[in-house]
Amino acid sequence: MHDLKVTSWQLFGHDRLYVNLPDGTAIGWADLGSGTITVLHPRYRDAVTDALARQVPDMPALGEAEPPRPAFAPPPVPRIPPLRRTRMRKGEGAVARVPEAEAAAPPAPGPRVPEQARPPRQEQTSEPRPEREQGARRQTSPVKQAQPRPEEQATGRTGPPELPALGPADDLAARRPGAMLREQLGESGAGTLVRVATGALRRQKEADPRRTALAGERRVGAELRRLMRHGWRVLHSVPLPDGTEIGHLLIGPGGVFAVHAEHHPQASVRIGDGTLRIGDGDPEPYALDDRFGAGRAQRVLEAYCTFPVPVGTVLVFTGVSSLDVVTTPPDVRILRERQVSALAPLNGVLTPTQVERVYDVARHREAWAGA
Repeated sequence: MHDLKVTSWQLFGHDRLYVNLPDGTAIGWADLGSGTITVLHPRYRDAVTDALARQVPDMPALGEAEPPRPAFAPPPVPRIPPLRRTRMRKGEGAVARVPEAEAAAPPAPGPRVPEQARPPRQEQTSEPRPEREQGARRQTSPVKQAQPRPEEQATGRTGPPELPALGPADDLAARRPGAMLREQLGESGAGTLVRVATGALRRQKEADPRRTALAGERRVGAELRRLMRHGWRVLHSVPLPDGTEIGHLLIGPGGVFAVHAEHHPQASVRIGDGTLRIGDGDPEPYALDDRFGAGRAQRVLEAYCTFPVPVGTVLVFTGVSSLDVVTTPPDVRILRERQVSALAPLNGVLTPTQVERVYDVARHREAWAGA
């Protein structure tokens, strides 16, 4: 396993080398002070040893440590010896309580003191000695609680909620680009049979703008599928509870992107200063902040993941003759359809394990119920 990471850790007099999985999970460490290796999972025994040998080639042979103890074990509770009642001497007004072990131990021999130098015997008082009572009520040290992981501290949670088992009806991976438009136009399910039976498939005099939008969704979906060979995952037409949808969700090593398609055949497009101008028309207000669901997607995905999930926006114009972009927010990318391939080499944001976790959450319809 060459994708393991070895990190150095020094604290409280310890000098260790930790071996971690790509997602940051520790599977073992080497204590350089004691010369021992600790393996948390037996199946990673050889992988941990090889990773440490690659990190420090001249490291001497290390012996295996005992099974690891809990990181925050409570200190041992001091044992209080049982108390026993001693004999009441004649003339004493109370019974002194002393520990059994102390009463059974013979007094230590000391120098003989002349009878004249011995102090007069004091009568036993009825109140117990304060030091005896304090010893009987000795308190133990408080137990240290296990500290939450860094990602849990960042999100303020102790663990993500669990999603129900994924069934065919809740799996969004099977949705096609423009699924909601297809349903509105009757191109899916029983609507297709009804349109064929009634002869409603003949060409209309005026083009339906929904068909124009559907053409753009199909073309963007085809471009996004090309990225799957580079380790990216794609979902189409992600439904939201308010009746809207995220056109496409792209998940990969470069992060997560909410992708929106704009289809303007043979038109020149200019974007700048919060406006959109198509052809010779007047500029129209065009917001780019959270219009296409990036913020909602980030809140949903981070609710079920134990790591940050940054989500950006990608706006793809299809069929246009020219595209002029003046200014955009830093987390918004504006591309033509053939420029979508420029997203393929992006990496360094999510590990392969994190990509699969985000994809498993995003494809579950139940996860988007509270978006």
